[in-house]
Amino acid sequence: MANGISRTRHPWRTRTARMLLALCALAALFATATAPARAATETAAQAAHLADRLRANPVHITDQLPREVPRSTARAFAEVAERTGVPTYVLVLPSLSADPGLLDAVHERLGRDGLYVLVDESTVTDAVAYGVDVPADDASTVALYELPYDAGPLRRFERFAEVVAQGGEKAAARAEAAREKYDDGAEPADAYIDETDRGEQSSLTGVLLVAVPLLILLLVPYVRRWWLRLRQAPATKGAERAEQTERTSLSKTGKQTKQAKKAKKGRQAKAPVVPKAGRALRWTVAVLALASAVAVVVTAPLVHGQTRTSWSPPPRAIELNARLDRVAAGLAEDPVYQDPESPRVLDAAQLDRLHDRIRAFARSEGGGPVFVSLVPQLMEDESGGDEAAFAAAVYDKVGEDGVYVVADPLHGSIDVFNHGLRLDGYSLAFDLPESITAGDARADEADDHLMGSRLAALMTVLDKTERSDEPTTADTPYPVTDAVREDELAPLFGPDFWSALFPGALVAGAVFGVVAGLLGIVGRVLRRRNAGPAV
Repeated sequence: MANGISRTRHPWRTRTARMLLALCALAALFATATAPARAATETAAQAAHLADRLRANPVHITDQLPREVPRSTARAFAEVAERTGVPTYVLVLPSLSADPGLLDAVHERLGRDGLYVLVDESTVTDAVAYGVDVPADDASTVALYELPYDAGPLRRFERFAEVVAQGGEKAAARAEAAREKYDDGAEPADAYIDETDRGEQSSLTGVLLVAVPLLILLLVPYVRRWWLRLRQAPATKGAERAEQTERTSLSKTGKQTKQAKKAKKGRQAKAPVVPKAGRALRWTVAVLALASAVAVVVTAPLVHGQTRTSWSPPPRAIELNARLDRVAAGLAEDPVYQDPESPRVLDAAQLDRLHDRIRAFARSEGGGPVFVSLVPQLMEDESGGDEAAFAAAVYDKVGEDGVYVVADPLHGSIDVFNHGLRLDGYSLAFDLPESITAGDARADEADDHLMGSRLAALMTVLDKTERSDEPTTADTPYPVTDAVREDELAPLFGPDFWSALFPGALVAGAVFGVVAGLLGIVGRVLRRRNAGPAV
């Protein structure tokens, strides 16, 4: 049944079909794999594409990192680039998408001297000066060492430009100082907090809001009484000793005269009594308690003023759709879309063979279109690195049923999703050989991940995949994390704050008990020292 509805299948047929699929995939993989792995991925097309982008604008920010580096930050990068004092060309690309010689190739095709800087989702990864004298290496070192790991690429690029503008001598000294300070593994403090830190801040605020006013209300009257009793302690001690002497004398005589009773009552009337606090003091204590509560509420947001876990501004809708629109437009013209910002992992011959296989599958019984997207899958992209969500979004934009293949040219993974064809979607989702989906040791070692031979093997599996009466889809992708709000911290006065109010009362009681105990010990010690001679 379509849309994930299960249908009756014979277990022996399922196992046999899976074995045949695996055998076909392995045979195709070994038959199409060349003996030696390709030495390197093709970077000429990538360099030419990036040079064209820099020719139009000296700052190019990829559309593949909207969660971390939205394209709206291009103006900020351009303003920082002007501070270097030399023509500066900036490429912001995903990590692993640039070979070591990419900047050389881009400079050669652009044909302009200047400072070329490569930035990824976190830092300045490479910088080369062509025809200008700037301390690019020292600036990169300072930007790496002096800032915390979560500072973000824009702030690191700002530090890089700052050091470049200082000149060679100062930059070298600063880089050496940074290495001496942080080479032992020490790092600057984090620039941003996470949700755990926010929870601790909220809990602390809740505890203080209750504990501080309560302690003022409890401790001020208690300390006042303690102090007054301490000052009257010598007179009280003398009265107690006189009474004890009289009790001893009476015990000897065995009787108590009326005169002795009157004397005792007089002494009791003269016993020290701590006066009650006046109205002014009581109001003062109440106002102080209220003021402390207000102070906690007002100052806590100032002390814990961070509202985001990252430097990155929220992406706009156009930024979250930019890559999807680009891929969908490319697939409308060609069923195989190779990301122009990434190294090419299919050469011309492999691409031609893949096109032939796709056309043959489309003509086969129960077959149909196959759309191959050779695009990186990243945690910072619009889909949060979820291949199923990416394929579903591309399918919605292309608007045509077919098999949607997501092949990552950077990490080498291959995922297959059936949308609307009469194929066994469960088999494609769960039974594909690992040699196709993840690759083997040879694929890991090859720069191109043997993507050409693995895609050819996938087409063989598609040819052999069992046809169904109706389209079957293995699963619906999980909702993607909201890219606009994922970096927002929870409110300071949120659930953790409210749940900490009662513990705040317990803390106040515990602190009061400790203070009362300490004052009691101090009072006894002082009374012994100040006691007069026995009567």
